[in-house]
Amino acid sequence: MLRPLAHLTDAPTRHRLLAALRRLYLLNLAALTLPGLLIGVPLGLLLPAKSAWLALLGLALAGLLCAALALALAHHKVRAAVPGTPEGRDLALSAAIQAASAPAAPLLMACTALKDPLSLLALLALTLLSLLAGWLLLGVWAARVGAEKTALQR
Repeated sequence: MLRPLAHLTDAPTRHRLLAALRRLYLLNLAALTLPGLLIGVPLGLLLPAKSAWLALLGLALAGLLCAALALALAHHKVRAAVPGTPEGRDLALSAAIQAASAPAAPLLMACTALKDPLSLLALLALTLLSLLAGWLLLGVWAARVGAEKTALQR
């Protein structure tokens, strides 16, 4: 599972960096989500069902804000990276870890809204959108930071 991370050189190619970023993104998403699921699902099942438009709007806006801020901060981190350098690689890996919190935030909110189908669907849709946005950003970051070719390929 961690093989793409172990084989990164100081200036990895775009393909290797993208594979490592994707693995790290999914691994960190799982690390953020698992404890929340273990707490949020029982909590969501035990809380009384409350279906209010204001609560749905508040949850959706909070989830959207958390996801947007996480992706914006991660993207800001990569903008400072110098392509083809170890520091650039490290910044991209750090940004992938940070970007995983974008889909985790609305997913954890969805766990507490299990008895409210409308809130649950809205938050799960937001989770999928932020997951897709983060996944697409990983490709942009790998193209920006990854080396064209390694020294052996030149």
